[in-house]
Amino acid sequence: IPEGDCDCDGNQLDAIGVCGGDCAEDANGNGICDSDELPGCTDSIACNYDASATQDDGSCDYCSCDLSGGSYTLTIESSDATIFDGTVYRFYVNMQNPTDRMSAVFGNNEKPLILEAIEGVYNNSFNSSWSASGINPMFLPMFPEMVDDTYATIGLDGPAATSGILGAEDPSIVEDATQPISPFFINNSATSLVSNTFTGSSYYVLNTAANGLPDGDMRVLVMQVTTSGSISGTINYQVFPLGVGSNQVQVSVDFDGVGTFDGSGTSGENCGCMDVDACNYNMAAIYDDGSCTYITEGDCDCDGNVLDALGVCGGDCAADADSDGICDDVDDCVGEFDGCGICNGDNSSCIGCMVVNACNYDPEATINDFSLCDFETCQGCMDETACNYDNTALLDDGTNCIYIIDGACDCDGNQLDAIGVCGGDC
Repeated sequence: IPEGDCDCDGNQLDAIGVCGGDCAEDANGNGICDSDELPGCTDSIACNYDASATQDDGSCDYCSCDLSGGSYTLTIESSDATIFDGTVYRFYVNMQNPTDRMSAVFGNNEKPLILEAIEGVYNNSFNSSWSASGINPMFLPMFPEMVDDTYATIGLDGPAATSGILGAEDPSIVEDATQPISPFFINNSATSLVSNTFTGSSYYVLNTAANGLPDGDMRVLVMQVTTSGSISGTINYQVFPLGVGSNQVQVSVDFDGVGTFDGSGTSGENCGCMDVDACNYNMAAIYDDGSCTYITEGDCDCDGNVLDALGVCGGDCAADADSDGICDDVDDCVGEFDGCGICNGDNSSCIGCMVVNACNYDPEATINDFSLCDFETCQGCMDETACNYDNTALLDDGTNCIYIIDGACDCDGNQLDAIGVCGGDC
């Protein structure tokens, strides 16, 4: 076989290495002839991933769906408390399928469960339970503050029996007696929850409990925390994908405040405008979602401001008739200056009471208006030896003080009795 040939017939290798093949080109060297390539998005994490595509055509979209960090993320939402002066934080586990089941929230020495609320949490005394099962809806009309209670839960915001969910079950709890987690959901003003021992703690429902299934928003409520401050920590939970316990998934999530968090503790918002010259540039964005906006024609900034008469963006100078770089209202005063030196002013900026012994003496006023002066509200007796001495008084005209009268022994007019007691009855 001559050099360069691949068989005795004189054939040569084609572009994909087939002896005598008819592929003229394989530009990307992936072993598929260019004429046989199937264009599409080949990135498996993209919203429009095409498993049949062999050549990436640049069409991958990362922003039209939720790419917040993988399966079973945690979303924390906040709202103003109903009665308590603070914020209600609700913890939701996001499910992937309608038949996924939420199993448990847990913590141990390998996966610590931690929740910090340094300002203390609100626990209502009418809910004696650690879970939402103690929030009796019959009590709510009389004690509406119960809805602000801090509690643990699996898919319920009240007792299972009154939830209206067929097959619902109240969650159960197991906890290390030396480090229980239930007091965090019972004791008012509790500041932290920690479970990091070998035994650990967990609250859970059985796989048969209907409240373990996602709601209409494809998520399951697992906790409510009410506090006047911030929240942060680590939460661990177990999910049964498609309800199959043998395929259980355990997720550990770091969180800080509100947002959507994945197993890496990162917020789920990765999309935004990535053009640094755009008005809405998002330096945290990983994928450009096509939302960039720019300064429109005629404007001088992203807020829609225009140049004023002096060329100041968003300035308030209406005219500079002599083009001296000083606004007409300042140097030329189209109109008249008032007594305070304000063009077209009404003297209001410098009028005040200039009488130094008035209660409301204004040292910055340049035009005196005696009618504004107040000589009454700060008057009082300024003699410390007087019966009615007023330590807040600023003015004393000599007629304000009252003294002990002749023959009396105190300011109430009492006299000494026969044995020298002031106001005595001897």
